[in-house]
Amino acid sequence: MKKQIEQLSAYEPGLSPRALKEQYGIEGELYKLASNENLYGPTPKVNEAIKAHLDELQFYPETGSPLLKEAISKYLNVDASRILFGAGLDEVILMISRAVLTAGDKIVTSEMTFGQYYHNAIVESAKVTQVPLQEGYFDLEGILSEIDEDTKLVWLCNPNNPTGTYFSHDELQRFLERVPSDIPVIIDEAYVEFVTADDFPDTLALQKQFANAFLLRTFSKAYGLAGMRIGYVVAAKEAIEKYNIIRPPFNVGRLSEYAALAALEDQAYLTSIRDRNAQERAKFFELSQSDAFYPSQTNFIYVKTNKPHDLYEALLSVGCITREFPKGVRITIGFPEQNEKMIEVLKNFNF
Repeated sequence: MKKQIEQLSAYEPGLSPRALKEQYGIEGELYKLASNENLYGPTPKVNEAIKAHLDELQFYPETGSPLLKEAISKYLNVDASRILFGAGLDEVILMISRAVLTAGDKIVTSEMTFGQYYHNAIVESAKVTQVPLQEGYFDLEGILSEIDEDTKLVWLCNPNNPTGTYFSHDELQRFLERVPSDIPVIIDEAYVEFVTADDFPDTLALQKQFANAFLLRTFSKAYGLAGMRIGYVVAAKEAIEKYNIIRPPFNVGRLSEYAALAALEDQAYLTSIRDRNAQERAKFFELSQSDAFYPSQTNFIYVKTNKPHDLYEALLSVGCITREFPKGVRITIGFPEQNEKMIEVLKNFNF
């Protein structure tokens, strides 16, 4: 066993509604609002696509997800040779880390961001530098100051999980202008489909200028396919060729590929999800208590409090399971009736 694994622990999801009911003696329905899932689910066309291919389960999928690769290529207007799929972004992050990092290498990212950047670097015996957030935002200047000759990867999460904040197109461009061109800057846009801000980065456009800008996206969030596990990276062709060596040959299932194809084709449904989410998100920021929230461009809100467990339990008392952090609580935006329950709790909570 690798010695560095001793400092890590396996991912532990929050308790299920059933387990929480037993622990707290709760009766009635509980709503899972802890994992930033799209509660509306995917377009109905996904179910149709899955049903149409249920007689193919005995066959291995086509390696590399060629049908989906072609569709993404057309949708994003990028060459198919620059796209690589994984079983969710978790596997994409693992493949990049495994392909690039060796003992003594260094990654630079932020504190309080997606934990798999750190996790996979440690597995590969790399060093991790985590720059503190500034009021919930990535400190891009601070990250730049930490990049040195040992740095092999830079990880940026935009919008950031768990804070929901983002950096703009101009900020990202100025950042990329100052990063050495041989260091990949991985920009994780898992929540991009929820964004309504006009100045959010056009990372695909920036890739034409910066070959070291790599883009991550997923079908797990706004597309509603978290259970199908499919994400992808758009990067320089030369990098994708190397990452492909690491990719397990049949890592994306046959039904996952068909589901993602159907989801991608129904952009009208995706737009409706973004609009519903934005409408519900705005309700939280109408509260006088919203000073305790980081601005969000996602389907969740991070509430700052010195009493996170008290707030977690107050939300649980009205049937809403959220995610507790050391200095706050992350709330997934749900259906209107669920959001109303949480808003009432927030109105009366002593932060």
